[in-house]
Amino acid sequence: AGNSLEDIAKLVEFAHIYNARIYVALNTILTDDELSEAEKLAWSLYKVGVDALIIQDYGLLRANLPPIAQHASTQMDNRNLDKVKFWEKCGFEQVVLARETDIKSMAHIASHTNVRLESFIHGALCVSYSGQCYMSQRMLGRSANRGECGQPCRMKYSLYDADGKTIAKDKYLLSLKDFSAEKYLAEMIKAGVSTFKIEGRLKDLTYVKTTVAYYRRIIDDFISKNEEFHRMSHGTSRYGFEPNLHKIFNRGLTTYNLSGKREKMANIYTPKSMGEFVGTTSFQKGSTLQIKLADKITLTNGDGFCYVDKNGDLIGFRANRAQGNNIDLPAGIRVQPNAKLFRNYDIRYESAVTNDICSRQIDAQIVLEETTDGFALEITDATGDNAKMSFASQKDLAQNPQMANDNIIKTLKKTGGTPFRVTNVKIGTHKSYFFAMSTLNEWRRNLINVLISSKLSAWRREPRLPMDEKLEFPSNTNDFRLNVHNSQAKDFMEECGVANPAWSYEREPKNKAELMRCKYCMRFELGICLKDNAIEASKFRQPLKLVGSDGAEYSLAFDCGKCEMAVIGDIKRQ
Repeated sequence: AGNSLEDIAKLVEFAHIYNARIYVALNTILTDDELSEAEKLAWSLYKVGVDALIIQDYGLLRANLPPIAQHASTQMDNRNLDKVKFWEKCGFEQVVLARETDIKSMAHIASHTNVRLESFIHGALCVSYSGQCYMSQRMLGRSANRGECGQPCRMKYSLYDADGKTIAKDKYLLSLKDFSAEKYLAEMIKAGVSTFKIEGRLKDLTYVKTTVAYYRRIIDDFISKNEEFHRMSHGTSRYGFEPNLHKIFNRGLTTYNLSGKREKMANIYTPKSMGEFVGTTSFQKGSTLQIKLADKITLTNGDGFCYVDKNGDLIGFRANRAQGNNIDLPAGIRVQPNAKLFRNYDIRYESAVTNDICSRQIDAQIVLEETTDGFALEITDATGDNAKMSFASQKDLAQNPQMANDNIIKTLKKTGGTPFRVTNVKIGTHKSYFFAMSTLNEWRRNLINVLISSKLSAWRREPRLPMDEKLEFPSNTNDFRLNVHNSQAKDFMEECGVANPAWSYEREPKNKAELMRCKYCMRFELGICLKDNAIEASKFRQPLKLVGSDGAEYSLAFDCGKCEMAVIGDIKRQ
């Protein structure tokens, strides 16, 4: 992802001050030649202090990896109890659950395993089960399992029935909305999930600050009301803006499958960010557009907007001027009445977030005491960690004791830009003394550096857990969906009881291959579900055919018992 070892080392040091952990993803399948390079990288990461490796390739389980914790990536298709149990037996400390996992299943898995569970709570959704998508490899020669997904799910498709009747034409039929677990976060915690993941690949600063601040507040509020739960990391995050998920990049938000109940989860009109709904257009006169604004919406010069036109295409523009419920449109923009208008760039919000200096600090107390040849300072933070230093110094009595003490307290509390916020200063000297501000500043800086060094020296990583001697892989399949891409992975699968495991799709592509398996159902999304809308569904003869903008055809298979859809296709013709 373009992160240098030097940058990672700095991040590790920063995180460990707060008892936070840094996990590095090595979650792609590897060739035989790449395994040795992955080993070297893993050892380099170990040396800079990384706490765990997130992996996908089974071959790494036979590699000479450093003695640090291993996490099972969501790319390992962790959607059921048997799979999670298997990874626990393999020595994984943490398992990243499939995004499709509902809360009931989370609780079931947590109650029958001892491994820590991690779950996504926000961001872009893969339409296929992670690790089980081969569409990009088939279409573009770029493998999602190799970290090179070309995002075919964000492309246009048409859907036809068996008679060639058009069901949907040139729509983004595989493009899901973005995930938001906001409504179910408390239930996820109670179910047993302890680590939460925000998807943020290639996202900007505003997105990162907003999502982290938003979910951090929800989690902290939950912990404050439930004494049996506590944070793993330390410090209080402070920010001067009100985080709003609708004002950042989003394709519309969905809770996906968390409740276990079906919902509409795609945005077939665009894979781009639509932002927040601001109102409905009334009429356009010249270049001025009048809008019936939604509640609590204020428009600003320079805001960016978008809407879906009569042809079903997304049209975007920046407002030259906004006044009340009117905006001036750029030349050539004509907006139909009663169109839903969205703001995908809020200039005021962007400015507020970008210019805000977020901070994370651990509360602490400093005590000033008198010694035989000078003074001593001791700092104790909210975690109980402390540091003490003595300073040889002459003792000058203060002419104005109250002013002198006030200056001592004020100076020792100046910890901005450090990991600590001194909330209390105790002066334990028998008399009141005068100190030069520069002297107190130097003592305070040295004291804080000693505390930081002490915290870093005391940090201990969790070791890699042992692997059971006898393992049995919990699947009756041996086809390409195992993602066996190298000889070490093949040997591991055979040791786990898989007979003649096939090579990966990337290595040996197949005809009539299941390129995707999805919890998302296109029939349900389009209102032609055989269960819920049989009359409408009867208008279209099965099987259905999906056709890409390049003319490539894919058949759709539906498992109504599991509410799953599969996309099946042949090898791409050259």
